[in-house]
Amino acid sequence: MNRTLTGALLLAATFFTQLAAHAGELTLYTDDDFQGRAVTLHESAANFVELGFNDRASSVVVRSGRWEVCADANFNGTCVVFGPGEYPSLQGFNDKVSSAREVGHGGGNWRDRDRDRDRDRGHGHGRRGMLELFTQPGLRGNSTHIVGDTDDFGPMGFNNRTYSLNVESGTWQLCSETEYRGVCRLFEPGRYPQVGRELSGRVSSARLVDGGGGGWRPPAEETAPVMLFSGDGMRGRMVPLRRDARNFEAIDFNDRTGSIIVNEGQWEFCMHADFDGRCVVFGPGRYDRLGGMNNQISSARRLR
Repeated sequence: MNRTLTGALLLAATFFTQLAAHAGELTLYTDDDFQGRAVTLHESAANFVELGFNDRASSVVVRSGRWEVCADANFNGTCVVFGPGEYPSLQGFNDKVSSAREVGHGGGNWRDRDRDRDRDRGHGHGRRGMLELFTQPGLRGNSTHIVGDTDDFGPMGFNNRTYSLNVESGTWQLCSETEYRGVCRLFEPGRYPQVGRELSGRVSSARLVDGGGGGWRPPAEETAPVMLFSGDGMRGRMVPLRRDARNFEAIDFNDRTGSIIVNEGQWEFCMHADFDGRCVVFGPGRYDRLGGMNNQISSARRLR
């Protein structure tokens, strides 16, 4: 064998060895504690039906890489990110996994893929962020990553388990009840060894309220404690709210609110006049979409 060919083979071997070293590996098991049938992934799997493994995963081992595991096919539904480690029980995610993909070894790849996923789901506008939650104070214990609005921590097995957190990017609102209700607080990028007495062990939902991509800003003369918008994403007609409003008919805005900015205070928004019917509480933050409250708000008041 000539030297040129030998050198080429050695170079190729080195390349493939390095490639293998950087490939992620995820193994899923049908039972808790890594028991039962196992499936190992080295690349994305958009639909576990094709693997004969849909809604069957109960425990996970990540040997390398960071993997996004989702409840629905095509990386949709509730998703959780697992870094290297052993996860003997998926708790609220048990028998609910339908797709999985590696989301990168470094922050750049992860954030780029997060951005692409949000864009594909229709939540673009330059917003992106990542939040890591921990089950013990001081950023200790088990953890999970959140990369998009999550209105119920129950399905991911993390309801009322958050005691500390690390905001890696974006500004996040954490709330004590599902659907961003109850006591809510904003957290900007940074490490929080404690989430505060009012949220300690009580977080049930979280959403990204500012991904650092800019966005709508009101003129200084129009700034008020609350800004109501007729369209989602802070579009359409804007009405400033500076005091309690018992009936939005009086401000010609009944059942017309599609998005909200709360600049200060905790505000209760209700479906009926006189603060009746279903109500939600929003603290400081930007609320691009109101879900079941969209075009349903008839009164609002500041909570003391």
